[in-house]
Amino acid sequence: MIVLPGGDGTVAQTSAQWAPMLAALHDAGYCALVFQGGVVSEKRWAGDIPASAQQVADFIAKVRQRTGVEQVDILAHSASTVVSNYFIKVLHGAPEISHAVFLAPEARGCDGVGFLAAYGIHNPPITPVEILQAAPFLATMLTAASPDLASAMQMTPQSQVYHAVFDGPITQPGVRYSVIASRHDEVATPPTTCSVISEPGVTMDFYDDLFPGAPPVGHSELRSSANTTGWVVDQLAE
Repeated sequence: MIVLPGGDGTVAQTSAQWAPMLAALHDAGYCALVFQGGVVSEKRWAGDIPASAQQVADFIAKVRQRTGVEQVDILAHSASTVVSNYFIKVLHGAPEISHAVFLAPEARGCDGVGFLAAYGIHNPPITPVEILQAAPFLATMLTAASPDLASAMQMTPQSQVYHAVFDGPITQPGVRYSVIASRHDEVATPPTTCSVISEPGVTMDFYDDLFPGAPPVGHSELRSSANTTGWVVDQLAE
């Protein structure tokens, strides 16, 4: 099992953020190996997505070589789901993956409003995606000014990376996909569009529907909830 933490934190924060999930996986008997790529200024998955996906490919190749397994499972959260999909689809990594489990993925229809919320900007009159579609040159300028924005710019519809991943089916033959999202996600917005992968063969669940009596969880809390860790273990066991 390859665990790919999301972009909602730094390398130094990973151990604490992922302790509940890793404990649940280990208790269930899984060998969980954490990999963090695309690191810029200690931020995970902030760099160029194709380069990050190649890092994932190289890591998986080493794991397969050392263990002798033909396929591995992936557990990815947030920004790392885009990197995972680039690896599986564009770099043709599907034969190496048995099961891709995605938490709060970023897929089609994201508006970028959650990105602004992190800077205290709420309810903007125009979304970041709409701005970049109207003035695509801004993506190049912003990436040049702040290299840690590279992946964010490539996740928007004016990007070639975006089209490589999201034009046509996202899912690939031979890979099983399980997705869980939160209707209270404040980062992958709007969650009922941005985090949905509705394609044949995908288990697509919302935390709020599965656990209606539980307190709501946001983008980051989703990965740490005991309900989510149990859901992940159940998905892997099927």
